[in-house]
Amino acid sequence: MLRHALGHGHHFHLIRALAVAGAVLQLSLTAPALAQQVTMETLLDRIQIEDLLVKYYYDLASGKAHEMSEYFTEDALLDVDSTIAKGRAEIEKLYGGGRARDPNAAPRPHNGMLLTNPVIEVKGNRAQAHVIWTGITNHGVGQPPALYEQGREDTELVKVDGKWLISKRYISSDSGTPDRFDQTFKQRDNPLAPL
Repeated sequence: MLRHALGHGHHFHLIRALAVAGAVLQLSLTAPALAQQVTMETLLDRIQIEDLLVKYYYDLASGKAHEMSEYFTEDALLDVDSTIAKGRAEIEKLYGGGRARDPNAAPRPHNGMLLTNPVIEVKGNRAQAHVIWTGITNHGVGQPPALYEQGREDTELVKVDGKWLISKRYISSDSGTPDRFDQTFKQRDNPLAPL
């Protein structure tokens, strides 16, 4: 009787082990279908999109706000906390602030933007990029840096003549929202539909 019970228990463990192994194998076979296919071309596209996003903020911090519209398609949409600009002319106007608008404005401290946790999906000539941004301000070499704002960006891009451009960009603040966006600010999740 004991021998039969041990045999039955061993049989149960063997069936359970085979079921677990089958489930793991099935998941491993379906996982690539759920993830984006990675090729040399999609890797190059991802690098170009990351470079575009970093250069965007580099130019903005360097005082080239008047050139920011060049990152967008002609009919692009830029939504900054529900303040909306459509097309390059409106986008340029939205970015034309600070000393460009008022030459007597006080100089700003040196600010930088950290872009982290990028999730970039490329499908042919279309892509989406989702990042977390964190603004850092520096008041002087002897003082520690300070965080002044943070939020998320959800960006749709298209490749035009071999160059990635922004077609839709949603900038959503989670903290440190400038006062000029108080009237339109609404907390939101990613407004882009999946590719």
